[in-house]
Amino acid sequence: MDDDLASEVRRLRSDLESLHRRVETLEAALDDEERPAEDTLRESVADESGAVDSTAESASEPAIDSTAESVVGETVLDGESSEPTATDGQATERGRDIERDVGIRWLGLVGGLALVVGVIFFVQLAIEAGWLGPLGRVLLGTAGGLLLAGVGRFVTTRQGYVRWGHIATGVGLAIAYFSIYAAYGFDAYRVALGTPLWLVLLALTALVVGAVGLSIRASAPVVGGEAFLFGYVTAWLSIDAGSFVLTPAYVLALAAGLVAVSTVRPWRRHLVASVPLTYGLVWVWFVDLEPGALALAAVTLVAFALSLAGASVLHRDPPESRLATVENRALTLLSALPAAALLEFARWEWAPDAPLEGAPTAVVAIALAGLYVWTDAGSSRRDQMAGGLAVVLFGASAVLAGGVFASTVGLVAVVCGAVAVASRFDAVAVRHGAHVVAAALAFKLVAVDATQLPALEADPQTIATGRAGAFLIVIAASYGLAWWFSRTEVEIFSGSSRTPLAVPYAWLATGLVVVFLGLELSGAGISVAWAAFGLVLVTTGLTADVRGLRMQGVAVFALATAKVFLFDTQDLDLMARTLAFLALGAILLVASYAYARWQGQDPLERFVAE
Repeated sequence: MDDDLASEVRRLRSDLESLHRRVETLEAALDDEERPAEDTLRESVADESGAVDSTAESASEPAIDSTAESVVGETVLDGESSEPTATDGQATERGRDIERDVGIRWLGLVGGLALVVGVIFFVQLAIEAGWLGPLGRVLLGTAGGLLLAGVGRFVTTRQGYVRWGHIATGVGLAIAYFSIYAAYGFDAYRVALGTPLWLVLLALTALVVGAVGLSIRASAPVVGGEAFLFGYVTAWLSIDAGSFVLTPAYVLALAAGLVAVSTVRPWRRHLVASVPLTYGLVWVWFVDLEPGALALAAVTLVAFALSLAGASVLHRDPPESRLATVENRALTLLSALPAAALLEFARWEWAPDAPLEGAPTAVVAIALAGLYVWTDAGSSRRDQMAGGLAVVLFGASAVLAGGVFASTVGLVAVVCGAVAVASRFDAVAVRHGAHVVAAALAFKLVAVDATQLPALEADPQTIATGRAGAFLIVIAASYGLAWWFSRTEVEIFSGSSRTPLAVPYAWLATGLVVVFLGLELSGAGISVAWAAFGLVLVTTGLTADVRGLRMQGVAVFALATAKVFLFDTQDLDLMARTLAFLALGAILLVASYAYARWQGQDPLERFVAE
């Protein structure tokens, strides 16, 4: 019997038992009451159709259910009966499902783990007691494991106990695998048997291939995951061969096999888990055998391509759950970041003095952009992580390729270009990536550029390429993006509280202006400059009727006022303190007058009238 069919038959049996219990409850309730509603319904149907056929019978069933539910409700309220209801039956079924999961799955898994550990201890005991020779232990463990796997398969196919059978199969394969592995992996066995590495690798590979085929046929993801895990252990063992080709070929074959399996069994977790294992073994191979930077780059590129192929396969169909969406995004993320790091390291090892910094990261970003375009244009199937991560990696490439000022200019170009592409092709993920790069750019400007670039001087070149130039470029770009987003209906949140996307960019630009003025000026000059900047924002907001600019101006006024009253009164001399208070007071009065005029009132006329 097919596994899926057997599982479906068991589910139908459970549903049928629940239905029988409900029918018995309804019949018990109906025995004590008359059923006029049912008789009336049957007579009316008979008059209309001329005979009581199957249609009339099906039509009478709701009336029976309704009458029965009413009778049961009245009986229970009167305290005359305590028969179980449908809700009680559902609760009982849920309890049985939990009990079945614990009894079959978890007890089986823990029992299987205990059995594997017991076999390991048995091998140790057999070694210490001298019961069996090394060859006998290997053969006995292998035969016993394969026998248990066969029993599990028989129970699955012939008796229909799918979960228990899969657990038994996995435990048996694990026992057989570690028994064969012991022939070379344990020093005492290797010395006593003289086992050649190639023979153990061949036997382990055959076992892995057989387990993979069995998992596909039985649709057993647990067995499949176990098989590929054994494959990666075998690849790690192959490093002892000292071959530049064997280990990477084995690892890449495993990755390709997972992609092929994903075309028939979309086991996302297997693919996600395999990516760090693949890159980790590639790194161990490079460190142990030192094959060269070009070999590392070539193997990394192939592994990255296979990972992207797996991501493309999984995006053929919409994800069936939120967890599946997270797994898809994790696969793309885990595929790209280690690949970029390994390729950058290989570039540095191969040509440390060549001006190629950031080029490998740009290659990975281009590949992700291609994956984003390749996947279906539908929002539920497009690889959103690929689009956003491509923009982020383009920004990282700009940082690696240029100096402090040049990388700032490059990040501005990446953000503006990504916003333009997102607006042109309605690419939401690309726009999200632009937001991430913009946040990183603002952090870099304040944390790095503000301290490492030269301050404002009279030299035009210093102004253009120094701290002032970097701040002015980012500020202008931020205000420009705020204006761009103000012309669209793009919002940060689409729920009850909607915030236009122009708001954070405008506030970012205003905040950077405040920081820049604080860096380039000192003393009372900062207070006067902040107050003047606040007046510019308020005036512009009143003229253009933009509430956001007015609120930013008020915030800058508040900051300037706090500085004047809390710091300038203590840190400045009398002349500077006087200048700060006079300038702040005059500017605030002008702003207040502008607000009053904007509201249609003349403060001077009101003062004279009073």
